[in-house]
Amino acid sequence: MIDKRAKTFIKGIIGHRYTSIVQKELNDHNTFNKWGEPYSTKQITNVMNGEKHEIIEAAIYRAVEKRLKIQKKRAHLLNQKSADH
Repeated sequence: MIDKRAKTFIKGIIGHRYTSIVQKELNDHNTFNKWGEPYSTKQITNVMNGEKHEIIEAAIYRAVEKRLKIQKKRAHLLNQKSADH
Protein backbone atom coordinates (compact mmCIF):
# COMPACT_ATOMS: atom_id res chain seq x y z
CA MET A 1 0.00 0.00 0.00
CA ILE A 2 1.30 3.44 -0.90
CA ASP A 3 1.28 5.91 1.98
CA LYS A 4 1.47 9.71 1.82
CA ARG A 5 5.25 9.79 2.10
CA ALA A 6 5.70 7.27 -0.71
CA LYS A 7 3.15 9.15 -2.82
CA THR A 8 5.11 12.39 -2.42
CA PHE A 9 8.36 10.61 -3.36
CA ILE A 10 6.78 8.94 -6.40
CA LYS A 11 5.28 12.18 -7.66
CA GLY A 12 8.66 13.85 -7.17
CA ILE A 13 10.27 11.28 -9.44
CA ILE A 14 7.68 10.63 -12.17
CA GLY A 15 5.67 13.82 -11.84
CA HIS A 16 2.09 14.76 -11.13
CA ARG A 17 0.89 13.32 -14.43
CA TYR A 18 1.91 9.86 -13.32
CA THR A 19 -1.23 8.01 -14.42
CA SER A 20 -0.35 7.88 -18.11
CA ILE A 21 3.21 6.80 -17.31
CA VAL A 22 1.99 3.99 -15.07
CA GLN A 23 -0.69 3.01 -17.57
CA LYS A 24 1.97 2.74 -20.28
CA GLU A 25 4.12 0.62 -17.96
CA LEU A 26 1.20 -1.74 -17.39
CA ASN A 27 0.44 -1.96 -21.10
CA ASP A 28 4.10 -2.52 -22.00
CA HIS A 29 4.10 -5.54 -19.69
CA ASN A 30 0.79 -6.80 -21.14
CA THR A 31 -0.85 -6.41 -17.75
CA PHE A 32 -4.59 -5.91 -17.99
CA ASN A 33 -7.57 -6.10 -15.65
CA LYS A 34 -9.74 -9.21 -15.31
CA TRP A 35 -11.77 -8.20 -18.37
CA GLY A 36 -8.63 -7.97 -20.50
CA GLU A 37 -8.78 -4.17 -20.69
CA PRO A 38 -6.10 -1.68 -19.68
CA TYR A 39 -6.26 -0.47 -16.09
CA SER A 40 -7.97 2.90 -15.92
CA THR A 41 -6.35 6.09 -14.75
CA LYS A 42 -8.96 6.16 -11.96
CA GLN A 43 -7.73 2.78 -10.69
CA ILE A 44 -4.14 4.01 -10.75
CA THR A 45 -5.12 7.17 -8.87
CA ASN A 46 -6.96 5.10 -6.26
CA VAL A 47 -3.84 3.01 -5.68
CA MET A 48 -1.73 6.15 -5.32
CA ASN A 49 -4.26 7.35 -2.74
CA GLY A 50 -3.81 4.24 -0.59
CA GLU A 51 -5.93 1.48 -2.13
CA LYS A 52 -4.19 -1.89 -2.21
CA HIS A 53 -3.50 -3.41 -5.61
CA GLU A 54 -0.29 -5.40 -6.00
CA ILE A 55 -0.18 -5.32 -9.81
CA ILE A 56 -0.61 -1.55 -10.12
CA GLU A 57 1.76 -0.89 -7.21
CA ALA A 58 4.43 -2.99 -8.90
CA ALA A 59 3.96 -1.02 -12.13
CA ILE A 60 4.27 2.26 -10.22
CA TYR A 61 7.55 1.17 -8.65
CA ARG A 62 8.87 -0.09 -12.00
CA ALA A 63 8.08 3.31 -13.52
CA VAL A 64 9.90 5.05 -10.66
CA GLU A 65 12.89 2.74 -11.08
CA LYS A 66 13.06 3.41 -14.82
CA ARG A 67 12.83 7.17 -14.28
CA LEU A 68 15.61 7.06 -11.67
CA LYS A 69 17.86 5.16 -14.09
CA ILE A 70 17.18 7.76 -16.79
CA GLN A 71 17.97 10.60 -14.38
CA LYS A 72 21.19 8.89 -13.30
CA LYS A 73 22.30 8.42 -16.92
CA ARG A 74 21.43 12.02 -17.72
CA ALA A 75 23.39 13.31 -14.74
CA HIS A 76 26.36 11.15 -15.70
CA LEU A 77 26.31 12.46 -19.27
CA LEU A 78 26.05 16.07 -18.10
CA ASN A 79 28.91 15.61 -15.64
CA GLN A 80 31.02 13.94 -18.31
CA LYS A 81 30.26 16.71 -20.80
CA SER A 82 31.08 19.49 -18.32
CA ALA A 83 34.38 17.77 -17.42
CA ASP A 84 35.34 17.70 -21.10
CA HIS A 85 35.05 21.50 -21.40
